[in-house]
Amino acid sequence: MLLSGCKALIVLLKDYTNMKNIAIPLLISIIRCIFAHPYRDKQMKLQLKKNYVPYLAVLLALPCLTYSADKAKPAPTINTPDTTVCSSNAVERTLPFPVGDKALYFLNLRDGDKVRSPFRVAFSVSGMGVAPVQAGNIDGTGHHHILIDLDLPQDIKKPIPFDSADEYQHQHYKHFGKGETETVLNLPPGKHKLRLMFANHQHVPYYIASKEVNIEVLPSKG
Repeated sequence: MLLSGCKALIVLLKDYTNMKNIAIPLLISIIRCIFAHPYRDKQMKLQLKKNYVPYLAVLLALPCLTYSADKAKPAPTINTPDTTVCSSNAVERTLPFPVGDKALYFLNLRDGDKVRSPFRVAFSVSGMGVAPVQAGNIDGTGHHHILIDLDLPQDIKKPIPFDSADEYQHQHYKHFGKGETETVLNLPPGKHKLRLMFANHQHVPYYIASKEVNIEVLPSKG
């Protein structure tokens, strides 16, 4: 029986995975074999105890080893796909601009250009259609306006005003109610700023305007 216990101990040491399942029963069996052995010779009993004490020490330590091994096991790793993380934070992210975002721009003028009057000005809009005022209320359409030496109006809900009769020499508001996409300006020499606005058939602006373009009108040569 002692020999069987030793063989079982060697198997356990080779296969640590199964130790904690049978270590305690085996420990009890070997203790019983040692202390209940039929030999009466005192020297023999001492020799048996001497031979098997190391194995007992190993077995006694097994519960501690298995406990430590279980405690030291790393926590399971959960791999979360990047798409799931991104989706969970989608509300906090800035959404991209939609395709066909509305924009107003001059086609032949750039900030800092120097020109001589009269000079041609071409302009365009993207994301909306151009229609004359007489066409009435057509969804998604409007007509161009040029603001000359003016800031954007503070009240965007009011119609863009018309110049009075005595301002025709140097207009501040140019309306293109017929659906025009270019014009000729005749501005006095000096620095001027131009900006496009887009409005409906009642001249009420949409929430769309071009960047301000600063130009310098040079004196005429002649």
